[in-house]
Amino acid sequence: MPHGQSHNPLGIAARWAVIGAIAAALTLSGCTGGGDGRSTEGRSPEGRTSSAPVPEGDAFYDPPNPLPPGKPGTVIRQRPYAPPEAALTPPSHTVLVMYLSTGTDGKPVAASGLVTVPDGPAPSGGRPVAAVDHGTMGIGTACAPSRIPAFAGLQDASPVGKLLARGFVVVQPDYIGLGVTGVRHPYLNGESAAYATLDIVRAARGIDPGSSATTLVYGGSQGGHAALWSAHHAASYAPDVDLKGVVANAPAVGFEWMPALFAQQDATATTYTGILLLLINGAAAADPDVKPAELLTPAGLAAADRIWTQPCMATDPDLPPASDILRPGADLAPLNAALKASAASEATIKVPVLLPQGGNDVLSNLNQTLARELCDKGVDLEFTYYPDQGHTIGDGPLDDAIAWMDARRTGTPTAARCLF
Repeated sequence: MPHGQSHNPLGIAARWAVIGAIAAALTLSGCTGGGDGRSTEGRSPEGRTSSAPVPEGDAFYDPPNPLPPGKPGTVIRQRPYAPPEAALTPPSHTVLVMYLSTGTDGKPVAASGLVTVPDGPAPSGGRPVAAVDHGTMGIGTACAPSRIPAFAGLQDASPVGKLLARGFVVVQPDYIGLGVTGVRHPYLNGESAAYATLDIVRAARGIDPGSSATTLVYGGSQGGHAALWSAHHAASYAPDVDLKGVVANAPAVGFEWMPALFAQQDATATTYTGILLLLINGAAAADPDVKPAELLTPAGLAAADRIWTQPCMATDPDLPPASDILRPGADLAPLNAALKASAASEATIKVPVLLPQGGNDVLSNLNQTLARELCDKGVDLEFTYYPDQGHTIGDGPLDDAIAWMDARRTGTPTAARCLF
């Protein structure tokens, strides 16, 4: 099978094709909000409980001020989550949780997500935990899977359902700035996505005492990028999480090239303006050195501001042309540095990785190249190519990925150091 193209600098025409691929994939990626239920007390991983009443409705997502003390992963509040869209066959229960994590400024921040626990007693040694990281839905506070029940992934055919059927506790982070109010989402910031993922794994122990440290991560598109960065940060940030491996389905790749291409003000870039503005907003949310007002024209800045409140998975029909987005002569260095720092190829990974990729996905060649780059860095990686699959794998390929995760859980060694 093809191994992808080299990582040499792309020509102009090829780079525009890359931008189109990235934009289409990120825009169309799916995810894996909020069901009502009676409130319960929050509990930390150490077992301490909070007597504060749990707000009803969307008020759940407004964090207490000040935040309670505690380590990352401490449960702030929780309540049952059972929307009509949930259709999981294995006996289980899901809770909506707010928990402590770490912001891009290094300070405590509240995050939200879902935790689904199999019913019944835990087996000897505890239940393994699997995190499912979702794809791009938008960057507004409302664009969280837990806030949109149809996208909460609580169906048997989803990664959540398939992992639950194998006995996993399944956690789904909304990510920082999605769900919980008061903080902006640092879109495609690897550190932030990793911390939100690893901390909801910790929070699972405060909800289900039967949860063990054994952990795997599954993610697609934006979530595939989050899975790779979770592997990068796990040992240093969360040594109490025993990460056995990650699945990164069609991870977001190549986005660090976009600013330089838009600086050329080529009209063909206009179609992809929304993605560039997502990247600028996300980088600015993570890094104070990235200042949209210094990068964008007045029309570009107004469009960037609208993205924070536009409907999830929607496009802005009034975006300005590519020639009226970046200020002429704008210093792109801080933005370029922020995006490069979170590029998937920059991750250093010490656990096994499965990278499933559909042949009908516009990111196919780019992710084959990424897989080669990670292999060259010594990552224990298996690249599986499915010519008939699109950006998000399903059916048999998804079953393959879940089986791979279960094999890592049981300690079955990988077939080879780098397998294509």
